Parts: sequence; C-alpha cells; structure tokens
Amino acid sequence: MNLLYLSPHYPAHYSQFVESLARHGVKVFGISDVPDEALDPRLRNAMSGHYKVDRLENYDQVKQGCGFFNDHIGRVDRVESHLEPWIELEAVLREEFDITGPKPAELQFIKRKSKMKDLFTRAQVPCARGEVVKSIEQCRKFINGKFPAFIKPDIGVGAADTYTIRSDDDLQKFFNIKQGYDYFIEDFVEGELISFDGLTDQKGNIVFYTSHKFSNDIHKVVVQDENVWYYNYREIAPDLEKYGRQIVKTAGVREKFFHIEFFRKPDKSLMALEINMRPPGGLTTHMFNFSSDIDVYDWWAAIMAGKESKRDYTRRYHCAFVGRKHNRAYRYSHDQLYIKWNHKIAHSQPMNPIEYTVMGHWGYLARSADLNELMEIIKDITWEA
Repeated sequence: MNLLYLSPHYPAHYSQFVESLARHGVKVFGISDVPDEALDPRLRNAMSGHYKVDRLENYDQVKQGCGFFNDHIGRVDRVESHLEPWIELEAVLREEFDITGPKPAELQFIKRKSKMKDLFTRAQVPCARGEVVKSIEQCRKFINGKFPAFIKPDIGVGAADTYTIRSDDDLQKFFNIKQGYDYFIEDFVEGELISFDGLTDQKGNIVFYTSHKFSNDIHKVVVQDENVWYYNYREIAPDLEKYGRQIVKTAGVREKFFHIEFFRKPDKSLMALEINMRPPGGLTTHMFNFSSDIDVYDWWAAIMAGKESKRDYTRRYHCAFVGRKHNRAYRYSHDQLYIKWNHKIAHSQPMNPIEYTVMGHWGYLARSADLNELMEIIKDITWEA
C-alpha cells in the first residue's frame, strides 16, 4: 500500500503514525512545507519519499506533489493527516486522484456547524437548536428575547471568532465587527464539556473508545485565559456510549479516529456539540496509550495495512493533561512536581506555539487508577502562587 501523509512532521509526536505504518509494510510518502534536512531522522527514514511545498494551503503545489508520487511510485491508495486544517484537503485529493476515503461531499457535516446539527438529528441524538444567520433581524427572531445565545462561524475551528450574546447591545456589537462569511447561532447551553473519542476499523467498527472530561470549554479557556486540564473516565456512561456510537455509525466513520463533544447539562442529560473525524488535539493520543498501556499509533497503522483490527484493552488509569502558562506564577516548580509526583507524571513537554492560548506553554500527562489522587495532582500542577 502507498499512503500519502500530509504534514508528517507536525505535530512532532504524530510522526509515530508514520513510523508505525512503515513497520507494517506501508510505503509512506510525505508532503510538507519543510526541507528534507529539517525532518527528524527517524521520520525521514520511515518515509519512502518526501515532497516539499511552500505552503500546504497552496492546493496547486500539493496536487502537483500527489501527482508526482502517483506517476513515479504507482497509485496512491490512501491520504491522511489527522489534522483539522487538512481534512478538506485530504478529501479534495481523494476526489482528484480517485483515492479511497471520504470525498468533499461526504464531509460537509465536518466542515459546517449547520450540517453537524443535521447529522445529530439523523442519529437521533439531542443537540442545541440552531441555524445559519445572515441578518440581525434573523438573530433577534431566533433569540426571541431569551438571552444568552452563542454565535460562531458556520465554517470554523476552535474558539476563534465566537461570541456569547447576552443582550441586544452585544448583538449589535457583533454585527458591527462580524466578517463577511456565514455565522451559526444556537441556544446557549450550560454544562460540563465531555467527549466520546476513539478509532474505527475498515468496516466502521469501533475498536477503541474512551471519554474525557474537560475543565472548561475552549471558548471560555481562551476568553478567561485559564489553565486547562482534562482527564479520561475509566468507566463510560451508558448514555454517552449509546449516543456516541449512534453518531459514529450515522457519520460512516471508517479507518479514522473520531472526537465528539457533548455537554452534560445540570439535569444530567446530554446534548451533542460537535464532531471531528480526527484524533483529539494536543497530546491526547499519548493519553490514549498511557490510560490503557496500549499503542494507538500502531493500532491505526495496522488497520490501514489491512491487518486484524480487533484489540483487547482495559482502561487501567485515569490519565490527565494539565497545561501551564508562562504568564502565571505557580506554587510548585517543575522540579518540585517531579519530586512529589514522579511516579505519577508519565510525560511532560513544551507545547506547540499555535496551541499556547488553549493548551498552555508546557503540558503534563499524569495518571492514576484513583481519580481522587489524580485530582490532587491536577491541583498541584495548576496551583498558582
């Protein structure tokens, strides 16, 4: 099999996907915006070829790179990146070169928030009321005097350009600064942010799944400049698993990771928020591994290589990501944390600059079978002086 991997060097730990593919006999050809000599030697050795472009946003250059490999090494069988910015690019390349996998028309529910609502409805999963809006009058009719409401781009990623509308004054301010593209308005939902995450095989069967609880949603983390933390549950709530499986089946997720966000409302009911056909961001794939003592990089590679996909695993630990920001003073230094919790801190590293506002500048992964102990570790890492 020949697999084209977009941005194989970023984030750095995703190079483990490429290395695992090579071990399973898959020939990996990378397209990136860095020269060969700037690639990590292990990554470079795992690839059968590499094509440099000026920018991955330049479709003509990426298309030329895909065509080059198609002409010189034989048919490209798959294209992958595991990154939100390139999911649509993957789909366009599949359509252009007749490559197996989701095409652009099949991914509208990933691209547009409005189409996500349609997907949740078809999956018979509760979700917030919402619609695409183009005028202030349309927004006022939707809100009908019942503030707050939430407005975000119909096509967008993360917390960028999102607004909590608490009054008509807020609404007028939004329309004074809004961009020219479509926005999506929805009912404001209060609750705990949780996720249903996992991996599917060639037939769409879920071969791994877990769930995470987040300290806050991304919008609030960015606006309030908070430290962020989240951890996985060892036991998955039955209603969450039911709704998650219904969404994965309706979406037709195959050979892919998935990340589905929900709100757990104060009355304990669930409301679907968003779906992404990629691994959760940050270091979450490492968390998959540390929580169950597995290797999801290898599991995914085996699926892509057409090998047996069934795996046994147990969620032995709660594993948490905890971020720190350089603009804060903390009670415990980095060294002091390791002295106190050395056997519980599984990993730590500087975060990527693009993630600073959400994930922080330095990230810790800690694990414990005891949730109370894990919360003590989280408290110590985020304890400000």
